[in-house]
Amino acid sequence: MKSRRRLLVVSGAVATALLSMSLTPVWADRDDLVEERDDAARRSAALEEQLAGLDESLKEVYRSLEQVRSEIPDARGKLQAAQASHAAALRDYQQVSARLELTEAELDRLQKKVKDTSQKAEEYGEEVAGLARELYRSGEVGSPLLLALTSATTSDITDRAATAQAMSRAQSQALEGAREALALEQNQTARQEALTDRVQDLANRAKAAKQVAAERQMAASNQLADLEKLEQTEKSRAAVAEASRSKAQAQLEESQAVERRAQQEIARIDEENRQRQLELQQAAAAAESSGGGSGASSSGGSNSSSVSTSGIWGYPLPSWYPITSPFGYRYHPIYGSMILHAGTDIGAPCGTPAIATANGVVTEVSYNQWMGNYVTLNFGLVGGNSYQAKYLHLSAQTVWVGQSVSPGQTVGLVGTTGASTGCHLHYEFIINGEHVDAMAYM
Repeated sequence: MKSRRRLLVVSGAVATALLSMSLTPVWADRDDLVEERDDAARRSAALEEQLAGLDESLKEVYRSLEQVRSEIPDARGKLQAAQASHAAALRDYQQVSARLELTEAELDRLQKKVKDTSQKAEEYGEEVAGLARELYRSGEVGSPLLLALTSATTSDITDRAATAQAMSRAQSQALEGAREALALEQNQTARQEALTDRVQDLANRAKAAKQVAAERQMAASNQLADLEKLEQTEKSRAAVAEASRSKAQAQLEESQAVERRAQQEIARIDEENRQRQLELQQAAAAAESSGGGSGASSSGGSNSSSVSTSGIWGYPLPSWYPITSPFGYRYHPIYGSMILHAGTDIGAPCGTPAIATANGVVTEVSYNQWMGNYVTLNFGLVGGNSYQAKYLHLSAQTVWVGQSVSPGQTVGLVGTTGASTGCHLHYEFIINGEHVDAMAYM
């Protein structure tokens, strides 16, 4: 009987040793994969949120771009109208300027003619006046002028006087004609000056209209140039946003691929563990059968915590404390975004013992900037499913990798290390590599 019991004990010890030796490396790899998968999931959640923001930004950029593009045809139409108006005003100005040149040339000609005619009239007037003075001073018969008109004898004086009178009348008539011509030319000049003034006024107006049309053309051209420049700016913004979105999408796909690969590898490891567990159980059963005795008790133990639970898994603390943040998606107070909260935050004071919730093996005792000091327990396979638990943000760890723990045994002390805003225990419960709500299993 003693030998059979000794065989059972030895067989059980062998099976346990084989289980521990065969599972520990695999579970270590599995824990790394779980961490890799969870990190990838966090990155994916952050990238999805980033993509949502980029999508909104991209929509706004394209709305702005479409608005600018819708205004460009109208601006081009206005520019074409302004160009046509400016061209017409320029033609009018050129025509009026040419007409002004002609009227000014005609005015110059008339003014010169008036000047010449006036000079001739003055000359005629001086001649007539001189002749009149000579006749008045000397008298008609004995005038030296009349004598000078002929070399004949004095018998012809009467005829010569008549001739002198005729000459005087002719000069008077020429003078009168010159004065009439002068008056006519002065009248024409006056009319031409009035015409020139009117044409000058038209030229001034045409010049002003040309200037206004040029300014409107410039304003329309500037408006179109501004819109085209804005269009290029919005296109550049859209290109940058598209590039950022493509980069974020590629990163998301890469992160999701990492998550899928890790999950597939976790599933493979879990299947290997099931097969190994089954083989070890069969070996243990064979050993027990060969010894002829009854089987040993299962490796699972009852919850020795002072907190009673309705399930087979215990409570991770010696006493009940309030839940400060439950399992599920939430707005992360540090990362500032909606991400999956993969565990349950329990508001225990710093220094409170964190205890094992079932029989298990310590697979991780480590630290990182997000989880702080943390401990991972592997509870093995129960009912064909693999179970694990993580204790995060600990102020201290009291176990080592490979150590076996029992329910109620302290694995660390509550703290606020890593990405934490205050003293609490972040407790994660993992079934077949998937995080679940631990409170549903207590």
